[in-house]
Formats: sequence, C-alpha cells, structure tokens
Amino acid sequence: MALKLRLTTITVLTLILLLPGTGLGEQASIRHLASINRIEETGVFGVLGGVFFDEDRDRIYVTDASNGRILAYDSDFKFVSEFKGAEGLTAPVGIVKDSKGRFFVTQPTTGQVLIIDIGQRRIEPLDMSKAPKGNPVYPGAIAIDAEDWLYIADKSNQRIMLFDSNLEFARVLPVEGSGLNDVTVDSQGRIYALNTREGSVCVYDRQGTRISKFGSRGDGKGEFSFPVSLAVDQGGTVYVLDQHLSEVLVFNRSGRFLFDFARFGWMDGRLHYPTAIYVNKAGRIFVVDQQNARISIFE
Repeated sequence: MALKLRLTTITVLTLILLLPGTGLGEQASIRHLASINRIEETGVFGVLGGVFFDEDRDRIYVTDASNGRILAYDSDFKFVSEFKGAEGLTAPVGIVKDSKGRFFVTQPTTGQVLIIDIGQRRIEPLDMSKAPKGNPVYPGAIAIDAEDWLYIADKSNQRIMLFDSNLEFARVLPVEGSGLNDVTVDSQGRIYALNTREGSVCVYDRQGTRISKFGSRGDGKGEFSFPVSLAVDQGGTVYVLDQHLSEVLVFNRSGRFLFDFARFGWMDGRLHYPTAIYVNKAGRIFVVDQQNARISIFE
C-alpha cells in the first residue's frame, strides 16, 4: 500500500512539472501562445540576452550573446533575418529600438552601449563620457520611452543613466539599495527599477522623485525569491520575472499582488532559468527562457 501511494505521488508531481498551463494557483486568463525555438536557419541558440518588440514593423528582436548576433522574427514568430559579423558586436544583451530605426544594445562585458544601423551595417558606441565618474560602467538592461529617451541600468554604480532623443547625456537617477538589475518605463513616463537583492520595485517620476515602492523577498504568496526582470503593460499592470521560482508575478499599478503564472519545467508554457521579460502594446508577454533555449510567448 505504501509503495502504491509513493508511486501515485511521484506520478502526480511528474504531471505538475510537465504539463503546460496546469501550475498550482495559475491564472486562467494567461495562456501560453507560442515558443520561438532554434531552427535550421538559426542554428543552435547560445545564451539569449534580451527581447524587444518593434510596434512599427511588428517584429520581434532577440539578442544571442554567445553568438554575437541579433535575430529578427515576424509577428507570427517566423524567422526573418540575422544580423551578425559586424565589428564591435560581440556579446549583445539588452536591446531596444527608437522611432528613427536605430537599435541600442548593451554589452556588459565591454562596458558599452552600441548604436546600430542594421541597414548600413554601422555600429558606434554611445558616448557616456559626460556621466558622473564612478566605477567602470556596467550597462545591463536598457529601456526606451515614447519620446526616444534611453534609460540604462548601470549596475556597478547603482544608477539609471538617462539620455535624450539626441543621445545627449541628461542625468543619472540614483537607485537605492545595491541590487539594481532592470529598468523599464511605462506609457505615462514613470520609471521602474528592479532591485534583485532586496526583492523590490521602486517607481520614480521623470524627474527622479520616488513615487512608490513595493515587493519583498520571502516564501509567501506574492513574494520574490530572485526577481531579475520586469515589464509594464499599457494599463499599468506590472509583470516581474522571478528566475528561481520560474514564475511571473503580476501586480497592479499600486503594487498590490494580483496573481502569478508559469511554473518550472521543460514543456511549452514552462520556464527554466528565465532571464528577461517584455510586454508589447497588445499585451503579449515575451520571456527569455534561457535554460530551455527559447523565447516563450504568453497572452
């Protein structure tokens, strides 16, 4: 009888890990839509860094840090093109694109933010020399707002660097704590900074005044284990990706926990060591599912 009970328990746990969309406490309104996996044309994915959706062209852009390239997909998740082999593009991570068609890619290993014109195959580094001196710049995440201002998370100096639409340095926003890992900007211009070590999200206005703060680390519902990335949709809902939980925790604009979705696993709809999240205007959620070597898309 005991052996039969143990086998039943093992079977149930196995199904929980493998079946997509059946995680305990999962929100039924969020469903897995598709996955972007390697195909013959792309070859094996390396360490996938960032993901960005271009609203103007309905294109998805993904950085492959290990292979020094940017991959483009259409809105049906079909592979379109690859950009690689350009001098200076060695290990791209964060990626955004402005209204002028310029790409901006962070390369933490070289301490650079690259400005890329894919059509002209031209790359040049963003001039960060006017930023206040400190530790060597370690640019991780990058965000862009509706006015083409850039927001760069400088992890080694615990600050967000702001550059205007002319790529001129504007100012820095010091971020409290010592675990800055991601930055994003909502449709109202509010700046969100994620502190991985503390497990918190700080919200600032455009001038750098803190508006609110929410989140904590712990084992309770709505608490973080190791949050690594965040995104905000058009309605102000905040999505925080927790790497150790392999979950996305969802909060309203006031920071109240709503629900979570996704769970650890290998089947479609499951996550394994996810590293970045992005939400487009249509509300589709793109997650860099690193250990599964794919981009997982939810809606």
